[in-house]
Amino acid sequence: MKTHVLARRYAKALFELALEKGILESVANEVQAFAKLIEESDELRHFLLSPEVGREGKVKFLTEKMQDEFSALFVNFWIVLLRKGRQHLYPEIVQEFQRLYDRHQNRVRASAITAVPLAEKELDHLKKTLSSHYKAHFEIENYIDPEVLGGLILKIDGRVIDASLRNQLAKLRERLLVERN
Repeated sequence: MKTHVLARRYAKALFELALEKGILESVANEVQAFAKLIEESDELRHFLLSPEVGREGKVKFLTEKMQDEFSALFVNFWIVLLRKGRQHLYPEIVQEFQRLYDRHQNRVRASAITAVPLAEKELDHLKKTLSSHYKAHFEIENYIDPEVLGGLILKIDGRVIDASLRNQLAKLRERLLVERN
């Protein structure tokens, strides 16, 4: 089974259980906090992914270390991941969980790729336009890529809207070459 499908299933299970138990907000914070711990600690990351340490040793260690700082639901989620040998999926699970959480909060994360940074006023206008069109709250990160030349490329929930000058010039060139032949 593809890792993305597995990650989505684990994220959905954790999300639905947290929602059902009324602790979605705190579990969402725990998911991010533990992801940050793994990202910042080479030692923890190596421990979790190392085949040298047995599954039950990892379960025992994490249970002892996590029980005071994380909910029982989150600790049990990690126990399942470890016992199934699926801890390597955690970064993808985090992304999927965040996507589900955002959708639940009626929030959409998007990227705007431009040749130069968008002014605050332009970014606000873009957020308002997208929010009214999609009927959701938008959070937009502006990334800079000088090769865009002008215009912008929007990435919204897996879709790409390319309104860049680079793309328009490429299409024009393609049309000219087709007409020429």
